[in-house]
Amino acid sequence: MPKFDQWPITIPTDSLAKSYPYSPHSNRLLPISPAPSAQVWPVADSVAMTMPLAAAEPDPHVLSPAEQAQANGIRHAQRRRTFLAGRSLLRQWLSQVTGHPANRLTLGTGSHGKPFLVEDPSFQFNLSHGGNWLALVLSHRQAVGIDIEPIQPRRQLPQLCRRYLSEAESATVLSLPPDQASVQFLRYWTCKEAYVKGLGVGLIIPLNTVDLTLSSDRQPTEPQLIPSAPGLEPGWQIYQWQPTAGYVAALALQG
Repeated sequence: MPKFDQWPITIPTDSLAKSYPYSPHSNRLLPISPAPSAQVWPVADSVAMTMPLAAAEPDPHVLSPAEQAQANGIRHAQRRRTFLAGRSLLRQWLSQVTGHPANRLTLGTGSHGKPFLVEDPSFQFNLSHGGNWLALVLSHRQAVGIDIEPIQPRRQLPQLCRRYLSEAESATVLSLPPDQASVQFLRYWTCKEAYVKGLGVGLIIPLNTVDLTLSSDRQPTEPQLIPSAPGLEPGWQIYQWQPTAGYVAALALQG
């Protein structure tokens, strides 16, 4: 894992995981590529990054004393490593773009638990981990949310569909064979989870009022903009993709 001690930096175009237009404003947010297995996605005025957990080396020295204490309180070794790796990567990235020492950055928490950077709240960020992968997004002045989930069978899928999906989405999921149904449900779920994380209001929004249109026969391998959906707040955009085999990710940002 690199040390984010060089700024400004430029990543050669051929090292970016992109094949669609993006805003030049996102250039100033680009991280030094953490590992060959990391994927860097400039999307609009934000930059998303997905990478295997094994490629992110935890560095407790960049964490705040409170985060170090929180990590020490996590007894499960894998969960502790996931926490350390995610916070280390996030703090080093924020340090790079703000110029502040990573361990001196102050991460506050909103009323519904969404973290923010006290030193400069204009930098918006979000972090997610699922299975053995991490996903982060950083933006300047745009609210953002991200989610990544491993593809695995879901118990009580009809009940989950009724609770979290619209009628049309539920019909799409339940019309598919079981293995495909679980994948399609997770595609809807990651989109909605990224959206509510971006809003920063928790799961107080009835997710079944958001009605997304996702093809059930093709999974994009790079962030793909989803058509505007009923139930979304004005100005919000959602991107969904499969960063690696066995995982689904989604990014939500306020335009």
